Amino acid sequence: MLNFARIAAAIAAFSLSMLLPSGARAESAEDSLAKVEKSLNNWKTLDSQFAITTKSGSSSAVLKLRNRMQNKGAYNKQFVDISEPADMAGTKVLTKSPEKMYIYLPSFKKVRRIASHMNEQGFLGTALASKDMTLTHYGASFTATLITDSASELELKLVAKNEKAPYPRLDLSIDKARMVPVRVKFYGEGDKHLKTETRSDYVCEGGYCLPKVIEMVDHSKGVASTLKLLSFKINPELDKGLFSKRNLK
Repeated sequence: MLNFARIAAAIAAFSLSMLLPSGARAESAEDSLAKVEKSLNNWKTLDSQFAITTKSGSSSAVLKLRNRMQNKGAYNKQFVDISEPADMAGTKVLTKSPEKMYIYLPSFKKVRRIASHMNEQGFLGTALASKDMTLTHYGASFTATLITDSASELELKLVAKNEKAPYPRLDLSIDKARMVPVRVKFYGEGDKHLKTETRSDYVCEGGYCLPKVIEMVDHSKGVASTLKLLSFKINPELDKGLFSKRNLK
């Protein structure tokens, strides 16, 4: 007896192969994720300045900082200098890896290591956790599958490979023209939607694209932070000793 379902599937597959050039194949979700990672990390060093406005209920606060970064494989090293508000001026944060983070508080004149569980909390009162700030290398921690594919956007579901991943799951919406993220949804245990990050107004230079506006909403805490890019330099020469605990003082 003929299996018409199998015959129909074979015909459909054959028809699709006839439409593709010889040797071509549909791009996999992992291939798309690799392109996103390349677009996000097409630099060796970055020097950028941000104004971060955080709103919680009726209160609002503005934080200004300079962030210098070095692309180091699966993680980015970063050195953050706080200039505003006045009571936080001189505060510095060094991130060598998700497990090695240090902060210098001028009022105490001491360097302290940031405990791992503090990575879950808002970075200096913002809606961004410390682990969110250098999350640009996804492939090491997540496996990608396709959710939707439209003419302009691609949406991938990223599932954690192991417990070391910063989140159990991310949904990544991608601008197909530039292969850069435009929206990231962060999920916790039980697929609880924790945060939504929106990136817009991209500026591109030297093969690297950077969003001029980033908005992070923490749904569980009712806190929203908007980061506005004030200035940036791609691949500037940074001091060799910048990313050291000694330099925090």
